[in-house]
Formats: sequence, structure tokens, C-alpha cells
Amino acid sequence: MQTSLNTAAGVLAQFSQFLKAGQLGFKWCEQCHKPHFYPRVHCPHCGHRETVWRVSSGKGRIYSFTIADRIAPAIIEMEEGFRLTSTIVEADVHALAIGDEVVVHCSKGPSGEPVLSFTTPAANRARAYSQKALAQIQASIPSADDGAFPLNCVAIIGSGRMGRGIAMALINAGISVMLYDQTQEALDAAHKAIHDEQQKLVDKARISQDEAQQRSGRIRATLNMADIGAADVVIEAVWEQMELKKAIFAQIDQYAPSHAILCSNTSTLDIDQIASVTRRPERVIGLHFFNPAHVMRLIEVIKGPRTGTHALNLAKVLSNRLGKIPVVVGICKGFVGNRLMMARERQAGQLLLEGALPQQIDRVLRAFGLPMGTFELQDMAGGIAVNYMRRQESGEKDLIIDRLYETGRIGKQAGKGYYDYVPGKRAPVPSQEVKSMLEAASAQAQIPRRHIGDEEIIQRLVFPMVNEGFKLQEEGIVERESDIDMVWQYGYGWPSWKGGPMYFARQQGYANIYHKLVELEQRYGESFRPARLLKELALDQ
Repeated sequence: MQTSLNTAAGVLAQFSQFLKAGQLGFKWCEQCHKPHFYPRVHCPHCGHRETVWRVSSGKGRIYSFTIADRIAPAIIEMEEGFRLTSTIVEADVHALAIGDEVVVHCSKGPSGEPVLSFTTPAANRARAYSQKALAQIQASIPSADDGAFPLNCVAIIGSGRMGRGIAMALINAGISVMLYDQTQEALDAAHKAIHDEQQKLVDKARISQDEAQQRSGRIRATLNMADIGAADVVIEAVWEQMELKKAIFAQIDQYAPSHAILCSNTSTLDIDQIASVTRRPERVIGLHFFNPAHVMRLIEVIKGPRTGTHALNLAKVLSNRLGKIPVVVGICKGFVGNRLMMARERQAGQLLLEGALPQQIDRVLRAFGLPMGTFELQDMAGGIAVNYMRRQESGEKDLIIDRLYETGRIGKQAGKGYYDYVPGKRAPVPSQEVKSMLEAASAQAQIPRRHIGDEEIIQRLVFPMVNEGFKLQEEGIVERESDIDMVWQYGYGWPSWKGGPMYFARQQGYANIYHKLVELEQRYGESFRPARLLKELALDQ
């Protein structure tokens, strides 16, 4: 308890100090025995000057609120009996109701100053779960202090978008890079892209010009594969095609030093098949960087059946050196992140044929808590072209994606994909052309279009993801259930206040999800068939 300073500025300064400590301070009048907020020199109830500071429990209930995108401006009634106006943030605001409990959750303003806000106990429980899951991963990373894991030079094979991003992640962490490609034109383009990215950081005052020059000086470009002979780690970052990667790894195996580990930046392919063309499969491992590689914090570390402990530990050490989260996964199509994503995208495409539009599906996913909808993400990341090219070997057709690709609607870089993109306007624009394409595709597939509600969209998109997560556990692809959630938090932006797909399943109740999947299987077929593990957990509840 502390006597108030006798000026308004002093009151505000003291209030700010409470916020910096993560506390909510309020004033108590010794004359009328009432609390008040916003803190003032005089008691607003009786005008008395003898007011003192007290620290609130930080707990309150929602008196009224509205929803503005991802936050909820609200009037909060605190346990101590006063009301205040604030915002509820980093929580599932679409699930709020009058009378719900909220707790103080100080945010940071534009200049880093503390700003009073609130969140929900459920969001805090999810954050605690997320912090524990992350700590388990970090505890498995060995120390690099004894010199057992040298990282003096990393060679990168391929200077395209992923190769450049990986190179930037390395030079930003102080690691020298040998960047190989087959043409000088490709290397020059990579050099310009990396230089421009560093200059952006200088222009934003995030690094100095000297630091930018030091980083750029850590890259040596080469057209000679033999130059990778000085590398401790070699990372292949070429197109996602098995025969191409095998050919590259045969060359890498020829020139890389015997102590080096050989890594493939693959998002879907069998790392053991790639290792089979080398003489050292125990030193081959997958490192699935997420785009943009110098920004995204996740690396899926893909361990093959012949991958040795040293290679696995060095991959973890490298990830940690880059400031990234290494989640170890086994071999399956799509590993963890993309396997769940593919399950979602299959259903999203089917929903388009049945009557939903991209903007509706993306709106529902954003309201659910994800930073982007599935079609916004595909447009941004080039998913239409990747999906189309991936199916060319098998001859598999897709009524929607094939038409988008063939008409040049391949994403944001082309100015059109699932959405239209207007120069000078950041937000995607719903496309009448795409709407017409979807109607034509539905007619060709003989699927009558209908209204689809938001709840059905969530069930058909998120529940199959959860189901794949249980299958991953059955197959031994992940060590811990929470690893799946960490992949989706750090690779796809699933919010920490919602835990992850598997945490979401636990909160929803395994029995509820199981019975809904059974219902969906009866309506739509075996793609919704519940995993054995989910069924067992549901029956135990």
C-alpha cells in the first residue's frame, strides 16, 4: 500500500509502474472506503484527497463487450468492485459471453510501453501448455560448447527461394555459407535478393550498414560442386522431386567431407530413399525449413531409419544456433505439418465444390484463430503451382486447381489466384472469375451447390487434421503429442492461446470429435474414418 503522489502525472507514472510489473493498480479512498479507476488524485466518489494505491487481484468479469476482428473492446467489472474499459486480447474472442471471467494480461504498445489488456483463463492454460511443450523440445538439444558439433561452414545446394532464405538464416546467425548453383545467372539473382533483404533491415534501423556488409561477406558463391569439400553441413534445397534429389545427393556424397552431415530441405519426400544413393545413410537427415526460411522459426527434423544420433544432434544444434525450434519427426508423406495441411486442403477443395467460396472458408479459419485462411495461404506461398506440378507424375486431376493453373491464376505473385490482387491494396479481393470457375466445376462433378454453415466448415477442416494427428501418434511419427502442436504453432501460426490441433481436441472432448467423425464418415466416406487411437480415447471418456 502506498500513498498517492499529489499530481496527475505522478498518479499516471505510478500506474505505469504497476503495469510494467504485470499488475493492475487502483485507488482506494480512506474516507468513503470505495475503489476507483481510472486513478486520480481526488476520490471521484467523495472528493477526498487521502487515497492510497492497492494492487488488484487481476480478476474480473465481462460486463459488456463487442468484437473487432481479433480483439474485444470490453467493460470489465473487477473483483474489487470497480469497472474499467479495456480490451480482451490473445484469446478466443468469438467464444466470449457476458459474465465470463477474464484476467489482466498486459500488452505492449507501439513503442514497447505496457498497455492494460485482459485475456481469459482458458487462453492462459493453453499458453502454459505451449510453454511446457516448447521447453521439452529445447531440453533435448545437446550443448555445443565442447566442439563436438562444428558449424564453421554450411554448403547450400540450390540458390532459389528456399536456398536464399536458408542462406540468410545462416549468415544472420554468424555462420559462413558456400552457395552452389549451376548457372552464374542464378547465383547473381540470389546475391541481389540477399543484398536487398539485408538493406531492408538497414533501412528499418534493425541492423547497421557494417553488420549488413559482414553478413553478406559470409557468403561465397560457386559453380563448382567440389567447393563443398570444406563444409560441416550440406543442405540441398532444390525442387521437390525425388529423382532430382537423388541425383543431387549422389554428387554431394562424392564431394562432401566424410564428417559432414547431408541434409535435404524436403517437405514431403522419403528421406531414406534419398539416403540410399549415398555411402553414409547414417549422416543423411531431412531439414524442412518453412518459407520464408530466414523468418519462420520451425524446422521439421526428419529422421530416417538409418539416421545416426550424431546427425540428429547436429541438426538440433544447427536449428538452435539459427534461433529455430527443431521438432523431430519420422518419415511419412507430408511429415507432420503438411500431412495435417493436406487433410485440411482436401476438405477445403471439396467444400468449394459443394457451395462454399474461398472468402467464406478463410473468414471462418481466421475467426477460429489462425492468422490466414487456407486459400490466402495457398495464394501467398505458391500452393496452386506446387499442387499442380506434384500431380503431373501421377496424372491425378483436380477440377479446381487445374483450371486455376491453366488460366494463369497461380497466386499473389501473378496478381491472381483464388483471389484477385489489386496493386496498392494489401487485402485479397474476392474474384467473380473464380466464383464462375467453381460453379462450372460443381456442374462438371454433378455436385449441387448449397449453403454451408460456419460450424460445418470448422468440423470438416479441423477435425480431419486432429484425426491425422492421432494417426501420426499410432505410426510413431512423433515422440510426443505436443510436438504436433509445436509444428502448427511455429510453422503455421496456430496461436499459443489455442494450444494446437491436439490440445484443441482435448478441450473439445475426444468423444465429441470421434462421434462427429463417425457421422461425417457415413456422409462423405472413409476420409473421415476415426483413427484407432482416437476411438480408444473416446471410449475411455
